[in-house]
Amino acid sequence: MSESQLYDSALKSLLGDEVAEILPNLLPGLQYVSEQNIEIDRTTLKADLVYNIKYRGLPHILNMELQTDADEDMPIRMLKYHVGLFDKHRKPVISMVMYPFETRVPETPFKEMSGEELLLQLNYKVLLLWNLEAQQFVQDRVVGMYALLPAMRGTNASLLLEEHMQTYDSLLDSDPYIQQKVALERTLERNEAVQAFQNSIMEITKGRFPALTEIAQKRIVNINTIESLQQLVVQLSLAPDQAAARRLLQNTAVD
Repeated sequence: MSESQLYDSALKSLLGDEVAEILPNLLPGLQYVSEQNIEIDRTTLKADLVYNIKYRGLPHILNMELQTDADEDMPIRMLKYHVGLFDKHRKPVISMVMYPFETRVPETPFKEMSGEELLLQLNYKVLLLWNLEAQQFVQDRVVGMYALLPAMRGTNASLLLEEHMQTYDSLLDSDPYIQQKVALERTLERNEAVQAFQNSIMEITKGRFPALTEIAQKRIVNINTIESLQQLVVQLSLAPDQAAARRLLQNTAVD
C-alpha cells in the first residue's frame, strides 16, 4: 500500500461514524446525505472520500482529499477528480483538500492560461487544520471534531477539560452544592473526551489495521489519560505499517 493510500485510510478512519457532524463544521452550509466512495473511472484514479451532500439546500458531490506535505501537482489531481466526478454524477462538485500539518500549499484557484487568455479555472477549497481554533469546538462540545483537535491551534489536555464556570466563581467558595455540581460536570466532560478519543482509536485501527482490533480494544480500556489517547490517535493515523501500529499499541503506557 502506498503512503498516500495509508493517509487516505487514516482520513476515513478519523472521520469515522461522526462524518455527518464533522463535515458541516468544515464547510458551513453543508448537509451530509450519504457516502459515495466509488472509482471515478476504470483506471486507477480514485478520490479519497466522496459524499453526496446538500450545499446551501442543493444536491452536490463533495470530494475531500487529505494532503500531508507539499505537492505542486495537487491542483492537477483535484482537476482530474473534479471532472471525473462531475462526468459520473452530473451534479455540482465541491472539491476540498485538508492539510493537517503546516506545509507549502499551492496557490488557488487553479488556472490554465494561454498567454493572457484564461482557458479553465478550478475553484477548489483548501482547509488548513492548523489555522482552526480547537477551543471553539470544545466550547461548542462538537465531540465529532475531537479526533481532529491535535492538528488545530491551541489544543492541549487542559482545553479538553475546559469548563465554563465564570458565572459560578463567586459561589464556589461558599456553596457546597455548586462545588459538587462543578465536580460532576468536570468528570462528565472528561469522560466524554476520553470516550471520543477511544472511539477514534478504534475507528483508525479497524480502518487501517483490522488484525489489531482486539489488541486495541483491550489496550485502550486501561488508558484514561487524555494526553496519552490524543497522542495515540495521531501516531496510529500516521503509522507506516501494521508492525509499527502493533508496537505503538503495545508500548503505550497504561494508567
